[in-house]
Amino acid sequence: MSTLTAAIGYIAAPVGVSWVGLCLLVISIFLSAGGVLTLNQWWERAVDGLMERTRARPLPTGRVSIVGAGWFGLVLVLAGLLIQWWAFHPLALFLNFITVTSYLLLYTPLKRVSLYCTHVGALPGALPPLIGWSAATGTVDGLGFWLFMIVLLWQMPHFFAISWMFREDYARGGIRVLSVTHPNGRRLILETVLFSILLGIVTLWLFFADYAGWAYLFVAVVLFIWLIFENYRFAKEVLHGEGKSRLFLFSLLYLPVLLVALLLG
Repeated sequence: MSTLTAAIGYIAAPVGVSWVGLCLLVISIFLSAGGVLTLNQWWERAVDGLMERTRARPLPTGRVSIVGAGWFGLVLVLAGLLIQWWAFHPLALFLNFITVTSYLLLYTPLKRVSLYCTHVGALPGALPPLIGWSAATGTVDGLGFWLFMIVLLWQMPHFFAISWMFREDYARGGIRVLSVTHPNGRRLILETVLFSILLGIVTLWLFFADYAGWAYLFVAVVLFIWLIFENYRFAKEVLHGEGKSRLFLFSLLYLPVLLVALLLG
């Protein structure tokens, strides 16, 4: 998803598209994201071993050595940063560095400390489209900023739904997400609805700000209405203590459809 949103940010920029540049950007983001996720699993190998969802990962099972995983993740991150240093505007490199370091040094340790880990983790998750935009333009303004906002807000209902589905697993691992710290689910519902409404407002704003046309507006309105409906279903599931969520599955459809409609517009 990081690679996809970075590519869309690059293609959507109001400059000529370089296919060589696009390929280099995709490779650099793919390497950086893969590297930081490897380092995340290296850091959390003990926690991963406690949770059903993650205990079969390579490090908890011993299929990969701790030293080998650490070096592998570090090399991938440095390779991604090196490509961006060589090929793109320094701003893109800076944003990618912020993405990697904030994910690893802020979000990862915060998961065992505060419920706001999800909110903080949304920042590095939302920066890739802005990296793509800045790689093409050397700026962080215009549509690039709004792509950042869309991905930032989208992550909240997406990850809140995941945290509810795996709340018992997260509790075993000591991960202090909202569904663990507030198990009755009421605050989880409140924040999910709030961020979903903000997401809808931002997506509709792009039409009124003249970034996209009527076709995009139609798609954005349909997705917004559907999102609110899934929020209603999610609230019922949470209040009844049910563990499955269609909101999570819908969120996987929502973002790609919206971004493709925006790109085509």
